[in-house]
Amino acid sequence: LKIQAHEFFTEVKTESEAREFVWEMKFGKEGYKCSRCESKEYWSLECRPEIRECQGCGHQERLRKGTCFENSKKGLLVWMRALYFVMQDKRGISALQLQRMLGLRSYQTAWSMLLRIRRSIGMRDERYQLSGVVEFDGAYFLNDREKLKDRHYSGNKKDAVLIAVEQKKWIDEKGREKSKAGFAKIYITQRTKETKQDADKFVTQSIKPRSKIVTDGKFKNFESMTTDSKVISGDSNAVKEHLPWVHKFISNSKRWMLGTHHGRIDPKYLKYYLAEYTFRFNRRHDPNSLFSRALAACCE
Repeated sequence: LKIQAHEFFTEVKTESEAREFVWEMKFGKEGYKCSRCESKEYWSLECRPEIRECQGCGHQERLRKGTCFENSKKGLLVWMRALYFVMQDKRGISALQLQRMLGLRSYQTAWSMLLRIRRSIGMRDERYQLSGVVEFDGAYFLNDREKLKDRHYSGNKKDAVLIAVEQKKWIDEKGREKSKAGFAKIYITQRTKETKQDADKFVTQSIKPRSKIVTDGKFKNFESMTTDSKVISGDSNAVKEHLPWVHKFISNSKRWMLGTHHGRIDPKYLKYYLAEYTFRFNRRHDPNSLFSRALAACCE
């Protein structure tokens, strides 16, 4: 089930419509099927519209169970509008902006909703493995926060992150071979410096065997992988030639954090902010599908 972003406010205007849309998204193309007896016949409970009861065995399916909306007191229409606002702009949205756009009384409510959404879309991308030629490098995030003099931050700890981006080739209309970025994945090391163990774990989990890893001199000799390693530290020309897409991912994600969130990111939630950026990056060629894909991730 897909809905274009611009169709959202005409297709989903009431809590009832939002509820039915989530039911359809949760069960997919085949429609309702009991998780116990696999019957497709059910009773709708008028007094409890977020429950469907199987006509075969009496098992009750709860609409929010297993979704990012579970145990939330907010209506599904509010949730869907929040997701729409998050995904309708490539720059994303801050919790303060979301609070204002939804008319929420509490900033904490908006922030918690964003965190749940980021967790869900991050889990969706964790399933994929990269393949082919993969650029691989590390970067530090939030390492300048002590300069911001903001009450949200303390200390000068650096946050090391590993990033991998597929390198794809394509032929333009004049027959020239060109490069573009494919899918990207991230790994938070939870250390001030990435280690060989961190890199090996990330590569094993996120990159298919027999892929070719393009990296700099810090990383090499991965098992089941061909490694093209070159020392490029401080050489901007070598970076553009050897690792163009992973460095573009790094620089753009940092600009996004400073632009949309003004750098105000607690290190323990860095994983979820980067998950949002990565989700949007991986679907940048089809922005109209972002909303429906994110909703599908939130309904799983």
